[in-house]
Amino acid sequence: MRRFVTKDSKKDFYILYTLAFALISGFIFYQFSHNGKSLVWSHDGIPQHLNSLAYYGRYLREILHRIFIEHKLSVPMWDMNIGYGSDILTTLHYYVIGDPLTLLSVFVPADKTEILYEVLIFLRIYLAGISFSIYCFYHKNPKQATFMGTLIYIFAGWTIYAAMKHPYFSNPMIYLPLVLMGIDKIYKREKPWLFIWATAVSAMSNFYFFYMICIFMFIYAAFRYFGIFSERSVKDVLGWLVKFIGYYAVALMIAAVIFLPVIMTLFGTDRFQAENYVPLLYDKIYYEKYLGDLIGENMIQWGVAGYSAVAMAGVFVLFSRKKKYLDLKLGFGLLNLFLLVPFAGHALNGFSYVSNRWIWAYGMMIAYIFVKAYPELFTLTVREKKKIFVMTVAYCVLALFAQSARTQRNMAAVIVLVLAVFTVTSFGNIFLQGKYMCGMLSGLLVVSILLNVSYQYSYEKDYLSEFAEAEDVIDKLESNTDKAVLNTGDQGVYRYDQYGALPYDNTSMYMGTNSTAYYFSLANGSISQFFNEMYLNTPWEQHYENLDSRTILDRLAAVKYFVISGNNYKYLPYGYNREKGSAGKGNKECRAYTGDSTLPLGYTYDSYIPRSEYEKMDVVKKQQALLDGVVLEDSSLPKASTYFDDESMDYRIEPGEGCTVSDGKIYVTREGASLKLAFNGLAECETYLIADDLDYDSLSPRQLIGKKQWNSLSDYEKNKVWNKDSMWRYWKETKEAAMSVASGDVQKSIKIFTDKYNAYSGRHNFLCNLGYSRTCRKVITITFENTGVYTYDKLRVVCQPVQGIQEKTQELEAETLQNINQEENQITGEITVSGKRALVLAIPYSKGFTAYVDGEKTELKKANTMYMAVELEEGHHTIQLIYCTPYIKTGAVLTLAGLLLYFILVYRSRRKKTCR
Repeated sequence: MRRFVTKDSKKDFYILYTLAFALISGFIFYQFSHNGKSLVWSHDGIPQHLNSLAYYGRYLREILHRIFIEHKLSVPMWDMNIGYGSDILTTLHYYVIGDPLTLLSVFVPADKTEILYEVLIFLRIYLAGISFSIYCFYHKNPKQATFMGTLIYIFAGWTIYAAMKHPYFSNPMIYLPLVLMGIDKIYKREKPWLFIWATAVSAMSNFYFFYMICIFMFIYAAFRYFGIFSERSVKDVLGWLVKFIGYYAVALMIAAVIFLPVIMTLFGTDRFQAENYVPLLYDKIYYEKYLGDLIGENMIQWGVAGYSAVAMAGVFVLFSRKKKYLDLKLGFGLLNLFLLVPFAGHALNGFSYVSNRWIWAYGMMIAYIFVKAYPELFTLTVREKKKIFVMTVAYCVLALFAQSARTQRNMAAVIVLVLAVFTVTSFGNIFLQGKYMCGMLSGLLVVSILLNVSYQYSYEKDYLSEFAEAEDVIDKLESNTDKAVLNTGDQGVYRYDQYGALPYDNTSMYMGTNSTAYYFSLANGSISQFFNEMYLNTPWEQHYENLDSRTILDRLAAVKYFVISGNNYKYLPYGYNREKGSAGKGNKECRAYTGDSTLPLGYTYDSYIPRSEYEKMDVVKKQQALLDGVVLEDSSLPKASTYFDDESMDYRIEPGEGCTVSDGKIYVTREGASLKLAFNGLAECETYLIADDLDYDSLSPRQLIGKKQWNSLSDYEKNKVWNKDSMWRYWKETKEAAMSVASGDVQKSIKIFTDKYNAYSGRHNFLCNLGYSRTCRKVITITFENTGVYTYDKLRVVCQPVQGIQEKTQELEAETLQNINQEENQITGEITVSGKRALVLAIPYSKGFTAYVDGEKTELKKANTMYMAVELEEGHHTIQLIYCTPYIKTGAVLTLAGLLLYFILVYRSRRKKTCR
């Protein structure tokens, strides 16, 4: 211990840090392994994080193989296996591409990816501690303080909760201390290299957290300017501002090859454009639990603080010192204000939904406060110790005053805080030597961390239940759904769709098939627009599993096979009647069906529908119109004549108990309440339930009680209800709702997101397909999972006959693209047309594609909202589509320019040094 305290070398510090890190990390890992759990989160971890890491390893090995074995530089940019076909960079950047640590995946086979995944979780946290310690040592802080501050920083609620679910959530904790240290270096007129490279790497690593880093970068630079310079002027401020902007611009230019394509894609998403609800204040219970939750429980809206109670003792010490550490005091106050005001969570989350996912930066603040407060422990006066005692008493009373705040975790944290404050104020009395107090505080720090870990992973919190079982997790991506399609033996280029047969999303990306399922953070805006037009039954913008068994949509999407699990024949669209492949056994068996009139990847129209006319149509007519003519802004083709044979059904509403209907509102006062729509449907058709402008608002406990029942309650019973009302959190009020829709043996659900949900994209129009039926459907039963008020503009029952679908499909498949070949970044094929036609390619529209017809560049048009088309003259043609990630060439030029500017700066710096 003495060597650790006195020796100038940092080697012993990092040895001790590594040992402490290994001890606590081992305890965390034990919580998972002892309970038979892996470190892979079931919800996003398997289909997104683990899947992306395995994919990235194969991707990097493929590139290296081409360079060193095939001797050609070639980088895949587009993959049909990702959703309907996606850009690789912009889809996977949020997860792996740009993060330097994920480059390690190149050395790990896909079936061993889980090991690397778990190693990287702890490696990121470890590096965050190294980064923080470098920042502390740069500012000449003692090793004891830095050691404890580092543990406070890396073992808080953010890492033991958020970073376990989303491993890359630890990355900003690595970059922020280095970026801030770079700012200090610039102010001290040292070299700006650290600032430039830390900023560049954080921009390449993850655009989401880089946005937050930029905000804190600006705040820190402003605070440090007023803390460092006593003589200030507008001219001086502008001079520093220009300097920082210049270095920042160089960093962004260096990162542009990755950052620019991603950020341009982001601006085109519905999630980015959706208007989310931002309350003026959080609910009362948030403020009641706030102080206790800083060192205990997780707060709502990702406010996972959970800092060691020892850290709060450091805060009290800092505030006991008058006329010192003004910048840290103001910074602490500002960040607490950010946590207390929802608008700050809205702004720091990119002006999207309210979220405090920036709280890792708060962690650096509170950890560094302890680092600065630690040396003060040895010089506290009696007056200052009294202040600390008063602050501690006030904090403990306020933290546990509310009943909702008196949880086991919060009370245990308060006990540790009292012990920490007792230790601090006992120096000079009980603790006569600094090393004993240091040892006691270190012990309390570790105990506090282990308590937080234990409570987070306890059965009471049920956190571990969200993680996959400790087995070969990667094998879960080898779905029977994909195997059934592969077992057809079909080597062509096509898609498959399914309903209820996919255990996880994105399995096609791992298995090498083409599907209609997709679940990543960024999605193609054209796909989202099409789904909005078609009222597709999903509230998500970036998460879709299927086309709801809608025959027209499946055929236009080049779906050759439809997969069902077990005996769920009821979900097969019309025409998919021949089994071609299967995989699995029993209830897990999946079967792939095909039909005679499926469309290939390229099919043709002889007429078009102007988009201006198409947009005026009703959703069902839009769907049918896509079989009559291709939807284009303009075209030299003749206009199409449209024919619609759908029929709207008159129906009678039969509300059940706990459900009333009035003026476009359905009042549901009992969970599981239902209503029936009775009608006389058509035979040989698909039956749709269509809800226009569907929304949801929940009812408070008081609103759930009718006037007659309320009057019969005693005052005590009424007060209990009012108490529940006051405890009712706004974020649970109208976040989401679901209703089950059933007819015959088909049962589906409609999920509604309100503007308070974090994935809200503005969707309120839904079409639920109750399937193809040879006989007439008579009743639709809607069951409401949530109490509340369901509002709608129109609620319709529509029957869509299938006979016309079959005939129109046969016309589209008369002249189609043949000999389709899918190669790296290109798709080729041949076609012969009998007259002027538009060839529609069922590939999501992207500005990255360039079309060549017979070797000549041809205009590639956005067709049918979601797809692409080229217009052809009569005769035989060769078709070639070549893809390049939009803005990547511009980004590459900017990157080269940024590197050039960087080397010029380095050269000038060295030249000045030589001249001196």
